[in-house]
Amino acid sequence: MPQIDFYHLTQSKVDTALVMLVQKCLLAGKKVLVQCPRPAAEAIDDALWCTEPDSWIPHGLDDAPGSEEAPVWITSDPAKRQIEAEFLFLLHGAEREDMASFERVFNLFDGRSEAQVAQARGQWAALRGQADTQMRYFAQDEAGKWEQRA
Repeated sequence: MPQIDFYHLTQSKVDTALVMLVQKCLLAGKKVLVQCPRPAAEAIDDALWCTEPDSWIPHGLDDAPGSEEAPVWITSDPAKRQIEAEFLFLLHGAEREDMASFERVFNLFDGRSEAQVAQARGQWAALRGQADTQMRYFAQDEAGKWEQRA
């Protein structure tokens, strides 16, 4: 089972935190698959194009061409894996059955959404009982800095 990290967002928006974390993954030489439902996938696609104008992140969405070259891919279908990514990002309550095939899983959720917090708690409880699962929980403090809390 991969390292699974939960990121409880209280100060940042999901797309802003995602861009920052994806940039760090790319600097580490890792490919990234982002799993989220539509229409959130289109918003994430836009964020990767324009959140950081000086650091464009090459990527694609669902069945667009270019998956053979892209280091980042956004998918709304939990059964598809358009690129062979080492890292997986789960957004907006997304889940995948093939999580064990990734080195690391990032579960980002908006702490201002009761529905997303409830989904994350359910996912944490379900995963905690699995053998060989390493999990961490990070939350933002008032200044937006990450604190590991579990």
